[in-house]
Amino acid sequence: MFFQPRTDHIGLDISDHSFKAVQLKKGLRGSLKLVGVGNINIAEGTFNDGDLKQPDSFIKAVNDLIAKPTWGKFTSNLIVACLPESKTFIKMIDIPVLTNAEVEQAVKWEAEHHIPLPFEETYWDWQKIELAPNIIPNRQPVILAVSPKNIVDSYSQALSRAHLTCVAMEIEAQAIVRSLIPTNSRGEKNATIIIDIGADHTSLIMFSLNTIQFTVSLPISGNLITKTIAQTLNLEETLAEEAKIKYGLDSQVHHGAIYKILQDMITDLIHRLRESLTFYSEHFPHNPPVGEILLCGGAANCKSIDKLIQAELKIPVKLGNPWSNITPSPNQLSAAESLSYTTAIGLALRGLI
Repeated sequence: MFFQPRTDHIGLDISDHSFKAVQLKKGLRGSLKLVGVGNINIAEGTFNDGDLKQPDSFIKAVNDLIAKPTWGKFTSNLIVACLPESKTFIKMIDIPVLTNAEVEQAVKWEAEHHIPLPFEETYWDWQKIELAPNIIPNRQPVILAVSPKNIVDSYSQALSRAHLTCVAMEIEAQAIVRSLIPTNSRGEKNATIIIDIGADHTSLIMFSLNTIQFTVSLPISGNLITKTIAQTLNLEETLAEEAKIKYGLDSQVHHGAIYKILQDMITDLIHRLRESLTFYSEHFPHNPPVGEILLCGGAANCKSIDKLIQAELKIPVKLGNPWSNITPSPNQLSAAESLSYTTAIGLALRGLI
């Protein structure tokens, strides 16, 4: 989105409290290898819900991350960065079947009815989706991606001041799909829901007919889970984080103590998931049913969250594999660690698959 990248870049996942970076390279036989990987916490107040408030703090953190990766060595100054989910918009819309010269104006007109921002204050991009004619008769489906200009410009300027070149920016959902959905299975009949449970926010991505249909923000996050446990049990947050991962939502452990603490939050999450499934079935009647749910993000490691969602929704749920398009999978990160790098891996894969 917005710029065309080269392939020797670093994927940079930007969130309010941390940066994560991944660089890949293509070998002589086309196989992908991990070059470098790292993460860094950033100073409190650097961001406020995706808005960059302290550029100097951003610059210091990203330079420290590039200079001192967790593993390997970053060898590029080119960046493909993600845009904050809370500030961006991606959705499939449909327009009349038109000539190429007429499509852009039709997309703009249709988009103005969907996005909650003045159109002149946004950057936007679109792409035609090729579907069988009987799926949406006499209509052309288009995937639309929109982001506020002030967000894009502030990130780009900060990266430039850090002596890094931003060659592309993507909406987070696009990178997550690229990481988790194998390229050889994207034409499968069933739809897939991806739930990205990050430290700061959780988002649902509905992927069907080889494209993102819509995204939804959900009322849960890794940090919120940890803070709720810490406050209820009067624990330090480090101990609460350990309890979240070790005991999680297992109702059989310690009489389900953690589950009971989080029950209202989980009930709300399940309610929102059901709403999203209903919205999908009512507004996308020609699309296939949901066949599976994939979990990613660091908080997807919360014990038994996959089993609980599956039991409630009666849809198979499993942890996603962020290395699904890389064979063999790199062994420098554990499966649990890899989940928190899902977005960064997807950004690093741009232009390579």
